[in-house]
Amino acid sequence: MIANGKRVWIDSHIHVYANMSDGTPRYDIDNLMAVLDADDAHLIWIPSDARPDYGQLNKEPAEFVRLINEAQLELIRQVPEGRMFGSISVHPGAVAESIEAIDVYSGEHGFPQVGEVLGYAMGFALDTPEMIEIARHAAKRGLPLECHCSTAGQPFGNQIRQTINLARQVPEAKIIAAHALGGTNSWLHITAAEVYYDMGGENLWLEIRDFNTRAYLRAALQRLGSERLIVGTDWLGRANEPYAPYGVLFHVDPEDMPYPCNAASLEGFLREAGASDEDVDRIAALNSIELFGLQDRLGL
Repeated sequence: MIANGKRVWIDSHIHVYANMSDGTPRYDIDNLMAVLDADDAHLIWIPSDARPDYGQLNKEPAEFVRLINEAQLELIRQVPEGRMFGSISVHPGAVAESIEAIDVYSGEHGFPQVGEVLGYAMGFALDTPEMIEIARHAAKRGLPLECHCSTAGQPFGNQIRQTINLARQVPEAKIIAAHALGGTNSWLHITAAEVYYDMGGENLWLEIRDFNTRAYLRAALQRLGSERLIVGTDWLGRANEPYAPYGVLFHVDPEDMPYPCNAASLEGFLREAGASDEDVDRIAALNSIELFGLQDRLGL
């Protein structure tokens, strides 16, 4: 999808952490917009987990839900319309508060996604009865729910199994396997998704994190098709640090990158993996526009 001469590139998995030194979230919006505007593509982001102390807040699930979402809203309000859309944080230890947050932040503030749900880091499974209740409510609001699936750890596939089980138990939900493609677990994730699709599952999407892993991309395109693949690079921006350029590999310093950091490089890897023009359009933007209901919200 090209708009105003630029490739539209929507990344549904971004983290922008606030400076919390005084207990109030503060963001370096100028630096953040500089990253967005430096790229030749028209970048649109869906960030989540806007406070760096989310692990500490996990001890009080209700406070976690309240404070993370408040911080997320503070971030989104400072960004020009159409460049960022918020993601709603939930917790199975606070089901009522999570359901209320879904209603408030989708209804009043237009957040189009629930997640990222970091079950492994917070000590819960992704397919518990509480998560099923949350997923059902997200489905009622038409919101996809993004579940963390370990890219390299947990080689036995605990998280992708839980994610697919959640999708199976709530077939009306739209479930995203976060950063499913890019690390050593990619083969497992591709195979698990292929089996689920072959058994009739239609409500699972996979994020691509590391686009330079051409073999994974090629296998996903050939075995899954481009219709269920979206961008989810896990780009990380922390307060009081120079923000890395977009397209940098997770936990790799920009000066050590093996390719230029920009969306054009990521598109190039898709094409090297065999993606057609239609595939690129779908993965870069069209799938996400449909999935997140952004058809009339991009201002393009």
